[in-house]
Amino acid sequence: MRIDAHAHLVDRGWINDSFFLGLSRITAATLSKDTGIGPDAVQLMELMMPAFADGTGEQLVRTMDEGGIDKTVICAIDFGYLAHHARVPIQEQNQAVAEAAEKYADRLIPFFAVDPRRPEAVEWFERAIEDWKVRGLKLHPAVGFNPGDPECHPLYETCMEHDLPVLIHSGSQPAPFRSSFTRPASIDDVAADYPTLKIIMAHVGHNWWEEALLVGSVKPNVHFDFSGWQRAYRQRPELFYRMLRRLLDEVGPWRVFFGTDGPYLNALCPVRDWVAAVESPDLSSCPDITFSDDEKKIIMGESFERLIGGE
Repeated sequence: MRIDAHAHLVDRGWINDSFFLGLSRITAATLSKDTGIGPDAVQLMELMMPAFADGTGEQLVRTMDEGGIDKTVICAIDFGYLAHHARVPIQEQNQAVAEAAEKYADRLIPFFAVDPRRPEAVEWFERAIEDWKVRGLKLHPAVGFNPGDPECHPLYETCMEHDLPVLIHSGSQPAPFRSSFTRPASIDDVAADYPTLKIIMAHVGHNWWEEALLVGSVKPNVHFDFSGWQRAYRQRPELFYRMLRRLLDEVGPWRVFFGTDGPYLNALCPVRDWVAAVESPDLSSCPDITFSDDEKKIIMGESFERLIGGE
């Protein structure tokens, strides 16, 4: 069983273009590292957008088939409070996620996305649990809140009441989003207040991964997905594999999940290549590192299936 524990549905109008412009600026900067001259970020954004647009999950399921993924966690992202309001309200986005999961019930696992500062956040989440059978909550603090803020507490309590996990972004983000809210240490505050809440720290904090490990070492209810590490894997595979080995040594494979953060990195690293990076790794850049077959099997799906309680 291969499970992608972190992916998104997105369509034009779901997120303000400022986010995609930020992504294209990162890509342009990466392409210009050697010469100092890169492509125009606006033009690059327009080229990238068609690859992201998939409000029904149809394109995602095709990508899963190509990559050999059995199930995928899907969610929207509530960027509305910071990046200007999206043309499509977040509740319509969440409904589209739920409808895609209902259409592909054997393949897609819906999570509910909301900014906890919205007055209706808890009511919406409870209704989504009841009506849409969502299987978890997604929070993205980079829009300007701290995961430990009091506004978040009722949502965590709702998760605990229904035995659902919360997936919290960690790690740096492009402009106009705020990386200061996404340090792994801020998730430690949540785990301290709610030691039995099932927390998934997305992306292992990216370049703050050692801080993420410090949190995981003392907060056993914190789990990790390593989605979003494709860029590091392509540029410096030894960095990715050393991070993953340290993570497994620190918390064990049952608290670690494979993820893609699709569709945002699929062009850089197709899903089939990302799967192969874990299941059949080329460790020539770090020959002192090994991964057991059991570890690979667990992190590729068994660990997340255990966390979420199967079907």
